[in-house]
Amino acid sequence: SFTIHDLGDIAVFECNGRLTVECADALRNAVQGQPQVNEIVLDLKAISDVDAAGLGALASMRNWAQTTGREFKLMNLTPRVEKALELTGLKPAFRIVSARGMLDLWCRFLHHGTCRASAPLKQSAGF
Repeated sequence: SFTIHDLGDIAVFECNGRLTVECADALRNAVQGQPQVNEIVLDLKAISDVDAAGLGALASMRNWAQTTGREFKLMNLTPRVEKALELTGLKPAFRIVSARGMLDLWCRFLHHGTCRASAPLKQSAGF
């Protein structure tokens, strides 16, 4: 599952569970369904597993963001996700947000933005 936090021109996807073949398309479709944002951040702190389809989805989302002029970032990589990115040589292709960077995003929202939605949107994607 994932929760989308709408921070104005930034969407933060808080992901839970597994990023595998069963759910990679749902996340990719949700990310690409955010045309109003300039920046997308995937918070992966609660991802317990990732497979080739999950890595492919991450690469596809990154490519989509690049093509459409958006920023795409990952944060809170679990050891399993980080190892998979390192083993496949994909890690350098992604911008990794530090805890401080994420704090800056939240502060920017609190001081300058307003939510378009009154509560985070929840969607179940099976991961």
